[in-house]
Amino acid sequence: MAHVSIIDIARLAQVSPSTVSRALQNHPRISPERRAEIVALAEQLGYRPSQVARSLVTGQTHTLGVVASDVTDPFVAEVLKGVEAAARRADYGLLMAMSNRDPAQEIEAAAVLLDHQVDGLIVISSRAPERYRHLPRTRAHAVGGAVPVVLLNHDFSEAGVYSVRMDNAGAASAAVTLLSQLGHRHIAFIAGPGGGQSSHARMTGYLQGLALNHLTPLPELILQGAGMLEDGWEALAALQAMQPRPTAVLCYNDLAAMGLLAAAAKAGVGVPDALSVVGFDNIPLSAYTVPALTTVEQPKAALGQAAVRTCLRALAGEPAPPVVMSGQIILRASTGPCRLPSAVG
Repeated sequence: MAHVSIIDIARLAQVSPSTVSRALQNHPRISPERRAEIVALAEQLGYRPSQVARSLVTGQTHTLGVVASDVTDPFVAEVLKGVEAAARRADYGLLMAMSNRDPAQEIEAAAVLLDHQVDGLIVISSRAPERYRHLPRTRAHAVGGAVPVVLLNHDFSEAGVYSVRMDNAGAASAAVTLLSQLGHRHIAFIAGPGGGQSSHARMTGYLQGLALNHLTPLPELILQGAGMLEDGWEALAALQAMQPRPTAVLCYNDLAAMGLLAAAAKAGVGVPDALSVVGFDNIPLSAYTVPALTTVEQPKAALGQAAVRTCLRALAGEPAPPVVMSGQIILRASTGPCRLPSAVG
């Protein structure tokens, strides 16, 4: 049959459609023997319940909403792969909206997805976490009366709002320690977009790493960025003007690091002989830069999968504590021993 319905199953089982419906819903009025017969027949025929019909019975749509900060960001794209894989395994569909890194647009996108009756909401790299406590997300079928929200890449959590993130501070601190062990004493940092949780955490980790390695934090060594290629490209001139000049740079993400590598190549600044560069995220392209980029691996797909699992646990009324994953430094050719006290320029 091209499309099997409850009526088809009822006719072959010689029972009423209502009996089939009750059997498939494990209704207590149907005997275990009869239910087993009907379920076996449904499986044999390849019956798949209508999502619309199922939602009318359960009050759930088996759909998760996803608000992505920027799908052109390779980190976000890899996270989404994990979200999609985990949702598909759980037989959930996805509805997605973009926030374009704008807090107001993020909340508007979340509200639109909630209007589409999603069962849960996953927000990647939220810029407005506190506003979810005021966002109308009441739903009669939801555990606790509200649609669960999972903030991926953020540590904000409270009743009905859950957190899945990486230990950004710890990973950034480890990257600074790596550079210190290579002999670098003047380590610059290209920061990420203001207001972002991961940006703040990586800045904190950078400062913690300096303190841990007895290095003096200098405000002029911190350059503001936005997590874009242009950050690194434009940073080289500022690095050249510094005294003493930094011999190593930790970048907020791989995109900024790749921009810095390109600028250094154009200016004739040798990497890593004159300047060591460390990125963050380990996006696929980072292995193919010249030189190949040392970076911090984020478990991107695993974060996405964990966000779905957390959301489903919350939907089932199970405990869903914060999830914190560790990063790993991927050592490649863009870092090396410090050879000059003032390397850039």
